[in-house]
Amino acid sequence: MRALPVPQDVIDLLVTAILISSTDITQSPARVPIVTPGRSPAAVLADADRLGQQLWDENYASVSFANRCSLPAPRYEWRPVAELMGDRIDIEQILQIERSRLYMEEVSCHHAGWDDSEANRQLSRLEQSIAARLYFHPREASPQQHGVVEYVGLSRAVDEWTREIGFRSSLTVAAAAKALDVGDR
Repeated sequence: MRALPVPQDVIDLLVTAILISSTDITQSPARVPIVTPGRSPAAVLADADRLGQQLWDENYASVSFANRCSLPAPRYEWRPVAELMGDRIDIEQILQIERSRLYMEEVSCHHAGWDDSEANRQLSRLEQSIAARLYFHPREASPQQHGVVEYVGLSRAVDEWTREIGFRSSLTVAAAAKALDVGDR
């Protein structure tokens, strides 16, 4: 059992992904406007802060339960992950979001209130959105967990994503050519 406090960058990544996610597989890319008609930017920011606080509260409740102590969650204020706010989210970014979602669930599910929590419901909704986006993405046996089938490339993503780590680049001909150009200098 792992019950660890999750860094704010992971929460920021998940909150940003939840706010822009859609379970509609016909959308390419799957996008829903963050600021919907009739919603003020202040209301959207308040929702993001509330959602992030719920995720952190559930995570810290799990850590407290596992360590038999009372560890209050810090106050959360959303810092959007800018790379997800563009026109397109690539496969490597989606795989990183999925790894972070799985990690968040793993380290936050150890207390009695998790199953019925809003945080759990939001992560389940995000799981559906990821499944819709990766519907045609190949799967493979996990190189790390015997008997588990996962999306190809998921093992390249890190549990505790940080802005300093960033996202892996999709392996494309253009990316390879750019890497070769940089190496020649």
